[in-house]
Amino acid sequence: LQNLGLWEALQDKMVTGKDVKQVLTYVETGNADAGFVYLSDAVNSDRVKIVTVLPAELHEPIVYPAAVVKGAPHQEAAQAFLAYLNSDAAGEIFAKYGFKLAKGGE
Repeated sequence: LQNLGLWEALQDKMVTGKDVKQVLTYVETGNADAGFVYLSDAVNSDRVKIVTVLPAELHEPIVYPAAVVKGAPHQEAAQAFLAYLNSDAAGEIFAKYGFKLAKGGE
């Protein structure tokens, strides 16, 4: 909101939630007119309308890392699962739920 020049106008009208799920619930139940939540949460709700997506250059990337833990008892299976998470098939599933897949350790 600061990068868009909207913070000053909106800050006194804002109510915060303890987490993104609570904010989404406020909007879903009509206890808030609008909310800022992760796209991946909003696309999975049939009770909210996505009116805009903030440009990625206005915020730090939101990253959910995945890795195989050194010493994990099932290294081969873990590596195979990690490879699947980087596959096009998994990418299609991630996209359905509002995520973008970072390739090659991006």
